Amino acid sequence: MPETVYRAQQYRLRAGSPMPTQQTGRFVLHTFMAEMNDIDVIACTSTLPGSEDFRGQGGSMMSANFSRLNIKGGDVFNGKIVYAPEYIDEDVIV
Repeated sequence: MPETVYRAQQYRLRAGSPMPTQQTGRFVLHTFMAEMNDIDVIACTSTLPGSEDFRGQGGSMMSANFSRLNIKGGDVFNGKIVYAPEYIDEDVIV
């Protein structure tokens, strides 16, 4: 089975805790930039990332999750890799 890789982005708004205003029942949320992570969704791979591929070991991966497929003879996996975030202005996200 050939390996198939799908590339996507994940966004997360960075914000502090909601703060109450003087008006009863109203809150304001202070935001500061957003995180954008590249994500690879990988189907039918026979190779898994090594420790050296992760941020703490000099690589650029934040996390990786893989599951073995129940295929005869097989070391075949499906999984997802999340790369280190890039901090962007939240106005860029439309």
